[in-house]
Amino acid sequence: TPLPKITTPTTEECGNCDLVYVDEIGETPVVVFKQESDESPIATVVIRGSSENIMDDMERALDDGVNTFKALTKDDRYLPGAGATEIELAKQITSYGESLPGLEQYAVKKFAESLEAIPRALAENTGMKATDVLSKLYAAHQEGKQNAGVNVENSLEPVLDAKESNLQDLYLNKYWGLKFATAAACTILGVDQIIMAKPAGGPKAKPNRDWDED
Repeated sequence: TPLPKITTPTTEECGNCDLVYVDEIGETPVVVFKQESDESPIATVVIRGSSENIMDDMERALDDGVNTFKALTKDDRYLPGAGATEIELAKQITSYGESLPGLEQYAVKKFAESLEAIPRALAENTGMKATDVLSKLYAAHQEGKQNAGVNVENSLEPVLDAKESNLQDLYLNKYWGLKFATAAACTILGVDQIIMAKPAGGPKAKPNRDWDED
């Protein structure tokens, strides 16, 4: 707990611990602070694996799970995963762009096309032809199947119902991802001029042939 004052902490501010001892995990000595009670605001997860790569993957998976739970405490809404949300947005934004007059429709259609990046990446990572998968996804969404996403486990049937398959993404992840990506694109488009910085200093010195290396 952070203390806002620079004084000697009291007993209540210091807290208490049931057991403090030195233990060895693998070949690493660690100091263990253990509470006998079941309820504690702090927990330590020890990750062990046969290689650094496996432990890094486990650490990332654990970190993603904790952050997902934290996001759910703020907003527990879900959206269909497997690229279904992006394709549905692309379809609706494309329809909206076709109703606009002038050159605006080209910008709106390009924005819709950029949303195909997620389902395209899912299809390419599984070895399927991304163009064929996207066309089948658009056909399914045109039929009203708003939850149609990429089936990464069966290339013969590349389209599945993400909701029925329990493939869901957090609403907050989609919301902030689209918001930040759109803001970054608008910032780049708003740049009128780029100033290139040249290396400082004068001309390079001429090599001295009579230079003695010793």
